[in-house]
Amino acid sequence: MDADRALTEAELDGVVTWNVVRVARYLGQRLAERLAELDLHPVHFGVLAQLDITGPMSQADLARAVLLRPQSIAPLLDGLERRGLLERTGERARGRRNPVRLTASGREALEGAWGVALSSNDLRDSGLTAEEGGELNRLLLKVVGASRGRVDDDAAWDLRGP
Repeated sequence: MDADRALTEAELDGVVTWNVVRVARYLGQRLAERLAELDLHPVHFGVLAQLDITGPMSQADLARAVLLRPQSIAPLLDGLERRGLLERTGERARGRRNPVRLTASGREALEGAWGVALSSNDLRDSGLTAEEGGELNRLLLKVVGASRGRVDDDAAWDLRGP
């Protein structure tokens, strides 16, 4: 890059990964606003859905599945457990496996959130037709599939750079 020349909007718009970050923030906020009516956050939705799909999981596995820092999962689970949406089984001690499972109340909350999540697939208000929204999802899932196992828990959250 030439130090004497400023970037243009068009050049910035040409950075696919930056566009993905912008869209993720926009759509994430959109989903967050809709889930807030149920006193849930998108990460709560992800945790409840993942537990429904896989059954009981360790905290570490659950953190990896929903792309949370391992040190961030415990406080989040504490809040969901206080609300009766999930429960931990086993002895809670450092270094011990501490499986987490969905409760009946958690499944009810997930059912309500599921309708909200599905309705958020309608992206007409964001400039996409139903077909374009489906194509966007197909392409995103292609990237998700390619990324499985490539995200190092610590490196994914290191904001200091290489």
